Amino acid sequence: MRKGMNATTTARSFVAKPRPRPGPAQSQCNASSSRRTGTGFSNVSNQVICPRPSVLLSSVPANQNGYQVKSHAWQQTSASASSSYSTQQTSRAIEWDYDYEVQLAANLWETSGATADQYLDGREKESTREHTPSSSSENILEEKNKMTITVNRLITEAPDAYGVAHVAETHWRSFDATATVRAIAWMAKFGLRSSESDGMTEYANLGEAIKRLKTLVAKFSTEFSTRDVVVLLGGFAQLGWELTPALSDRVRSLSGGNLEKLSSQEITCTVWALGRTNAKPPKRVLKGLEEWCLRHSSSVETPQMVQVVWGFGQLSHRLTDKWYEALNSFHMKNLRVLKPSEQALFAWSLSRVGLCNDRSVGKSLLDAFKSSLRQYDLISMNLMLKCFHLMKIRVPSDLLAKCEVRCLHCMSKCATGPIADFIYRCVKTRHEVNMHTRVYIENLVNSKMDDLNSKDMALLMWSFAKLGHKPKARFLKRLENQFELLETQFQPQSLSLLIWAYAKLRLPVSRRFAESHYYMVWKQMSSMNMQCLANIMWSYGRLDLDVPKDLFQELMAHFKLNLKQCNSQNISNIMVSCARLGKRPDDELLSLIELNATRKMGKFSSQGMSNVLWSFIKLRWRPTEDFLLSFQKHFGAKLQKASPQNVANVVWSFAQIRYMPYENVMESLFESVEKNLDTFSEQDVATLLWGCGKLRYEIAPSVLRKFQVYCLKRARHFSLHDISLSLWGFTQQSVDIQPEVLQVMYEMSIKHLDASFHTEAFVHLVWSLSVRNTNGLNRGAILVGRYEKQLLETVHTLSGYDASKLFCSLAFLDCMTPDICSKLMKTIESRIHCYDESQLQSILNAAETLELTICDHAFNQKVQVAIAKCNLKGTE
Repeated sequence: MRKGMNATTTARSFVAKPRPRPGPAQSQCNASSSRRTGTGFSNVSNQVICPRPSVLLSSVPANQNGYQVKSHAWQQTSASASSSYSTQQTSRAIEWDYDYEVQLAANLWETSGATADQYLDGREKESTREHTPSSSSENILEEKNKMTITVNRLITEAPDAYGVAHVAETHWRSFDATATVRAIAWMAKFGLRSSESDGMTEYANLGEAIKRLKTLVAKFSTEFSTRDVVVLLGGFAQLGWELTPALSDRVRSLSGGNLEKLSSQEITCTVWALGRTNAKPPKRVLKGLEEWCLRHSSSVETPQMVQVVWGFGQLSHRLTDKWYEALNSFHMKNLRVLKPSEQALFAWSLSRVGLCNDRSVGKSLLDAFKSSLRQYDLISMNLMLKCFHLMKIRVPSDLLAKCEVRCLHCMSKCATGPIADFIYRCVKTRHEVNMHTRVYIENLVNSKMDDLNSKDMALLMWSFAKLGHKPKARFLKRLENQFELLETQFQPQSLSLLIWAYAKLRLPVSRRFAESHYYMVWKQMSSMNMQCLANIMWSYGRLDLDVPKDLFQELMAHFKLNLKQCNSQNISNIMVSCARLGKRPDDELLSLIELNATRKMGKFSSQGMSNVLWSFIKLRWRPTEDFLLSFQKHFGAKLQKASPQNVANVVWSFAQIRYMPYENVMESLFESVEKNLDTFSEQDVATLLWGCGKLRYEIAPSVLRKFQVYCLKRARHFSLHDISLSLWGFTQQSVDIQPEVLQVMYEMSIKHLDASFHTEAFVHLVWSLSVRNTNGLNRGAILVGRYEKQLLETVHTLSGYDASKLFCSLAFLDCMTPDICSKLMKTIESRIHCYDESQLQSILNAAETLELTICDHAFNQKVQVAIAKCNLKGTE
């Protein structure tokens, strides 16, 4: 038995590396000499350990070397599993879970405190004195006490976890409360963790022993002292076991006077263990622990305080503002003595417990981070950057540049997870990552593509998109292959971020990648929230993908089911994507969307309102009067934040449905246009002029002059379509267009037509010139003579409306040729039932101005008959 034991128990009590294993040929005496002293072990003199009594070894195989070989094989398995565990932990994205923080806390706990075996051996001595037999009638009790003492010694002498498990499985009937605590503490000392999700197999053959130990904890729960409960909590936490109901009940006793009996190390262990096991202690227990830690904060060392705050953070217990004074007085000045991993864990824990609003605390963390940056590993550095973002602490740009350099030093030895997380953190802090760093990250991840998981892939591509970095084709090809292999791992958030990155960067999407994405979206539909759905739909629309009809219907059905959960931005993005894809939801859904948007109109941004109205018009859905009134009210209130494109789209939408807004709304719109005209694009100006022409809205002369000056300065940037819309818009205003503006736009139109003839734009251009045809140069006739050949080849492709416009324009310009007239008459006759009375009358008026050699009398009669039919329908 060990001597000189005391009752001190700490958080370090249960963690130590397994003792060196004796070889098959070594004796038990040699095995005793190989036992180490130090953390987790008490000092032991070189004495020969007594052999186990034969009565206790009846169930052990005769060849004891067989038992040792089994333990040695387990030890090798444990080593490989621990390596796998560590590697897997570092490869996880911190954005989705906190396993890395849990591992950091375990590592810190392993390096602090004294030993549990001292306290447990002291308990054993007390138990021996208490059970000294007094008469021969107590022989049975004496034998039982001897067995209990022997069991405690066997637990202490066990070479590894299998040895402790063998004792628990075989001799559990001889266990008392002390032996139970000792067995769990000793198993924890060997550093095992049970985690099936991480692929660890240490406990594959220990199930029966674990079951026995948990049963014994329930059996002796009322006999455990407060310190026993602390030791058991630490053991359960280090072993990764869930607390048994009996132990959870004993946790309720950790309050009031019981806590005053514990040392600071034991309190640290208690808080850490409760956090590690995800226990749910009563609020009074947490409050008592918090008050104790606050009162004794000066006696708690800074590394222990890290574990305390981490434990409270895991328990979701928010600490009071009184902690700021304690932290600033005793601990924040000692941050530099902590290791980088400890600093990172402390910062993360402070954010979890709500202590992230004090500027002095943030400054101390930032100073410690800056002074220790060269010692930081990539994972700890990522966690610190994350915490600074959560605490709203601005990291200086020069420090971020140093972080970037540190990342380059660490990246080659890291998995893809920390690399993706670093560039993600840089984006979140709005740091412009150097081009060299981006390329290096791309090449390094490309070489380790097989290790890239779904979350890291999504974060990496999202970060590239935010930085405007387009990966090379070979990188995208490997990434898309890895995407298919990770089919079962992708969650809706990752799917939405990945396709959003493709859309933002306008990357080419292969058919195979698109089909894989469609399938995964369909598979994850039931668990998809509205933010993910909106991002996916927006991306499909921006990439102009050919979304399968059945998938689109499923997406709309899911949207309809969760419409009440959508915010204004979700509705806007989904509607825009439907309009871009040219896929129309059913009338019932459109009606629900309109009703929902009307109720939430005040929550929409100016861009959101503009997009929703534009989408309704593109999808051939005329909004109700209630929607339009609500739109005018709220859009007018947010007009100052509207972009030029938003303003142009609103005017275009009103023009398409022939809805004239209130006069004060239009005045406000054009006041904004006049102030910010230089920020408008050529397309926006053309759209505004066309929309006002359609609405027959008279633009103020001062604004109209500014429009003409704008067109004169920037005419070379106008497209052919923009020129035709602008000229037509000018023709609908009462103020004549300036000759120099007309001439420069006419010259630009010739350049565009020479480069690429477009029939529809040509028709609009000729129509505009015919309306404003004045004495002098007949520009429309010149255009017709210049492009007569191209016009004859494409005139049959015109719509009925454009054919009638061209027919009237050429008649008014007196430049109609027999060949063009013949083809236009055939087009008009084939579509004559599509015209209204006013259009037919315009065609008839134009035909009557032509000579009979060009336009025969039979055509005029057909037009007259069509007009008569229109009149007859009108009277009916």
